[in-house]
Amino acid sequence: RPDGCGRDRLPVFTAGHEGFDASVFLAGEAIRYMLWQRGGYKLTLFGPKEVCEAITAAYSPGGKYDFEVKTMPKIYSTKWVVTTASSLAALPPNKEAPIHCGKVASGCRIAFDLGKSDVKTVAVKDGEVLDSAETEWDVTNADPQYHYDLIVKAMKDTAAKLPGPVEAIGGSATGAVSANSEATWCDCFPNVPPDVYQKKVVPIFNNIAKAEFGGVPIKVINDGEVTAVAGAHMVGEGCLFGISLGSSEGSGYVYEDGSLTGWINENAYNPFDLNPDAPGNPWSPHRGDAAMYLGQRAATRLAKKGGVDLPPEMMPDHPNMNAAIHVPHAQVLKKIQAAM
Repeated sequence: RPDGCGRDRLPVFTAGHEGFDASVFLAGEAIRYMLWQRGGYKLTLFGPKEVCEAITAAYSPGGKYDFEVKTMPKIYSTKWVVTTASSLAALPPNKEAPIHCGKVASGCRIAFDLGKSDVKTVAVKDGEVLDSAETEWDVTNADPQYHYDLIVKAMKDTAAKLPGPVEAIGGSATGAVSANSEATWCDCFPNVPPDVYQKKVVPIFNNIAKAEFGGVPIKVINDGEVTAVAGAHMVGEGCLFGISLGSSEGSGYVYEDGSLTGWINENAYNPFDLNPDAPGNPWSPHRGDAAMYLGQRAATRLAKKGGVDLPPEMMPDHPNMNAAIHVPHAQVLKKIQAAM
């Protein structure tokens, strides 16, 4: 990736061994895990020739991991590359580039979180929360102006509870967010056409700060990272892994010094269950992704088994519950909460 390189190793069986196919499968999933955890636009392999050839095919256009091959270039705006090194020594070394976020909350500030079922907003004065709100939205809407207007209205409605003008904005969103708070690939705008996305969505956070709040400082990071930062602040120490269980699932890690990894942390797409009959999802072609076990959709699948009375349209096998829109799952969660 532009600011670093992740490196790992996995014992494998060579061609002709009965465990060869299992080795290829596990290697492919381990790489998929690292891609959604750390991000990357170039994959470099070294190992048995047949294993490397199989993984190269899987991570080429049209292969098993075509979704990753097509998505990573959207995050990094560069071509996807997979290659094989000539030797173990030729593999690039592991390299990390931690990032630091400010922790000062003085003055009048607002914060927002873009989930897949609602927009959460908070008004803060000198570190004290004065107001918070949740605004439902349809992430499947293809019009970027709809998203812009809804987010701005939610932010301004909450900002109105402050005793003075907004001095800074903090935010989080599902997906990959650049160090400059650009929405390089946020899956809460899944249906915005690619060309429109680049023009209207990538700069949406900075545009809002500039056009709607007088150009005040803004910092937006991945929602899982916010969870880790909040956890570290609560316990007063780092080396902390945070998991956000919401419409989907996010996670992040805070180092001992309070810095963040700088990874994309889109762990909702990580392999979580390797069972070939694990539940699928409407976002990727894979099964057993973490979001189906650590988010609202897990609650949806278990609600009836837990004794919650649900109408037919909220049953796990109903088409409504297997589409990209999250609103029905939020409604099931409310029924679960009411039954507790």
